[in-house]
Amino acid sequence: MQRVMKKMIVFLFFCLLCVWHNNVYGQNAPDLPQRTGTISATQSLHFGDLTIVSGSAGGTVKVDYNGLRTSTGSVVLLNLGNTARQAIFEFKLCPGRTFIVNYQPTVILTGSNGGSLLLHLGPTNMQSNIFTSNVGCNNINLISMGGTLDVKSMTVNPHGLYTGNFELTFIQQ
Repeated sequence: MQRVMKKMIVFLFFCLLCVWHNNVYGQNAPDLPQRTGTISATQSLHFGDLTIVSGSAGGTVKVDYNGLRTSTGSVVLLNLGNTARQAIFEFKLCPGRTFIVNYQPTVILTGSNGGSLLLHLGPTNMQSNIFTSNVGCNNINLISMGGTLDVKSMTVNPHGLYTGNFELTFIQQ
C-alpha cells in the first residue's frame, strides 16, 4: 500500500509540474507566414496589328517575354495603335516555398470573321518551370510570357480580331 501511495504522489507531483509549467512558462506559437501564394494576371499577351502580303502563304509573328515583336515569312508588322506586349503574371510567395508552373504549349485563337490561328506559348523569363522564393512574403515576383502565332494565307486567316485564352497552373510545393 505504501508503494502504491508513493507512485500516486510521484504521479500527482508530475501532473502538477506539467500544469504549473504550461500555465507559467507556456507561450503561444508565433503566427506563421501565409502558406499559400497569391497570383494575378496583370497584362495579357497581345501581338499588335499585322497583315500578310496578299497571295502569300503567311509566316509567323513572335512576341518574346520582354515584349519584343518580330515576324517571319510574309507577315508585315503594322503600327496602328495596338501595341504588342507580353503576358505578365504577378505573385507573392513566402521564402522557402516553391511553385511549379505548368501551361499548355499551344492554344487555338478564333477569328471574329472566321478562321483560327495556332498560338505557341512561351518562352517565359523563368529558367525552368520551378520557382522557389528566397525573398519576403510581400515581395512581388513576375512571370513574363511570350508566344508565336502561325499565320496562314488570307483565305485561311481572314482579317479580324483573333482571341483566345490560356491558363497557367501554379502548383505549390
